[in-house]
Amino acid sequence: MKKIIVILAVILSAMMFTLEVSKLHANPVELKMLEFVTYDQDVVFRDYFEPGTDLSDLEIPDAPLKDGYIFVGWSVEIPEEMPNYHVRIEAQYMRSEFVVHERIG
Repeated sequence: MKKIIVILAVILSAMMFTLEVSKLHANPVELKMLEFVTYDQDVVFRDYFEPGTDLSDLEIPDAPLKDGYIFVGWSVEIPEEMPNYHVRIEAQYMRSEFVVHERIG
């Protein structure tokens, strides 16, 4: 029984040493946020990417609806690669008005 306890203690010590060494050699990754938001800042899409990540295959989210307005596009194009800063892309709208003239006679 003492042998088993000693063996388990040695294994546990080795695992703790490995964990500490791994933490010292770990490379931190700084992620940047890319998000699409509506006119009132509701998030349509949000994800986090490492700077330099290829974004060419990223799908553009569907246009959010706004009563009385027509969606005309997003405020900026998606960059080809994730930059080293957060990116917020906002929905852009144009007021939709219809004028009806009635002819009499």
